[in-house]
Amino acid sequence: MSVGPRREGSGNGSPKVDESRRNLLKAMAVGAGAAALTSVAAVDKEKFKKALRKVSIEDLLGVPADVEAGSTLEMRAKKKEKELKEWCRKEAEKICQERGDASEDCKLARQKCDLITVKATPAKKGVRYAMALDVNKCIGCRRCVYACVMENNQARNLGIEWIRVLELDRMEFQDLLGSEWYYGNEAPKKENVYVPIACMHCENPPCVMVCPVKATWKEPDGIVVVDYDVCIGCRYCATACPYGARRFNWAKPYVPVQELNPNMHILGNVPRQVHVMEKCTWCIQRTRDGGVPACVEACPVGARVFGDLNDPNSPIRRIAEEYGLFVLKPEAGTKPRFFYFFGPSRTPPREEAKSEGKEVKENA
Repeated sequence: MSVGPRREGSGNGSPKVDESRRNLLKAMAVGAGAAALTSVAAVDKEKFKKALRKVSIEDLLGVPADVEAGSTLEMRAKKKEKELKEWCRKEAEKICQERGDASEDCKLARQKCDLITVKATPAKKGVRYAMALDVNKCIGCRRCVYACVMENNQARNLGIEWIRVLELDRMEFQDLLGSEWYYGNEAPKKENVYVPIACMHCENPPCVMVCPVKATWKEPDGIVVVDYDVCIGCRYCATACPYGARRFNWAKPYVPVQELNPNMHILGNVPRQVHVMEKCTWCIQRTRDGGVPACVEACPVGARVFGDLNDPNSPIRRIAEEYGLFVLKPEAGTKPRFFYFFGPSRTPPREEAKSEGKEVKENA
């Protein structure tokens, strides 16, 4: 008995294939193959799932999903506010027991605790912040440094400062990052120029790229932030930053309750835990509410300018168009958003002008 395909005579002596039977067998073979492939794929998927990681919204967008949504960050801010108030009140009671309820320190400490507010104000749509510094105006007084410490609740026991002011020889403009920043309070000196540096809030921040836990990222308004609850203190960001802008707190930060700035942002100036990286956030707790960073406000000579690059009427746009803007270490390719410019030269001191025979107005 034949088991092969039945062939019908074609009339010309050549065998004729039964097409319907052929198609049926072909379909069965394809179906069996597909079933076999599906079975193999299912087994492989289970194995691969152990080696692969699911791509989340956070990975796709480059920012944590809760930050994008805002709600979770706001909840965290409220929780942090409650924790800080409890901690602050305990510290305040210690002060009151030690110095008395009528003491100024006791009253001030309790007042600070009541005022604590931790915000999660999101970035404003269409805003792109930038800052510029007039090298001709800066006198190296370091008031920007001190204002930054106070505004951002920086530890009083660690010597961490987010702003460094470099002192350079006016005639021999040496390497900026190899210059002196511990020059004391003897400033300004006429033979020197002063160049403050801090986080440059780069368009392409290498600190963000190297963070293994996504604890730092660039916000839509251009501010590079750090989530201190996520940071593991690996210091990769400090190594990657070409401007030396990141600071690592090696010990538990301490801020006296009486000196606490109660106006806080969850991604900004909340008191930090030990072993995390810190940096400038352009006073996010101020700027997102329409203010300017504390360093801008404290500068006695108006050397700093802050604003929205997208706003044609902002001070930073006027400076850019009138004087031109320059960046530090352009070869790093990070596209900093902290600029330097050369405004009008400073008026020489009155005594110097008189000795050089220049006219000095007495009421100037």
